[in-house]
Amino acid sequence: MASLAEYERELIRERTKAGLQSARARGRLGGRPKGFSKEAVSKLLLMRSVYQDVKRSPEEIYTALGLTRATFYRYAKILYTHTDEEIKKMVVGK
Repeated sequence: MASLAEYERELIRERTKAGLQSARARGRLGGRPKGFSKEAVSKLLLMRSVYQDVKRSPEEIYTALGLTRATFYRYAKILYTHTDEEIKKMVVGK
């Protein structure tokens, strides 16, 4: 019984590899996109100008931009480590 299960598993593995190779040959890549949408990049650039205003609290900024607190601080980290030009190049997709 175990040998039959092992044989079936090997068939599944072979078919999966063949399917992935076929998809790569057609130019398809798997996994999560490595970048941001145009909307996210525009929010990042807008956030840079608003974030430098010390009169506004982080909560005021992220609620106005429609972000969560975690996303706000993730974007803030990106703003510290990248220039506007680098951020504009992070757009992926359409």
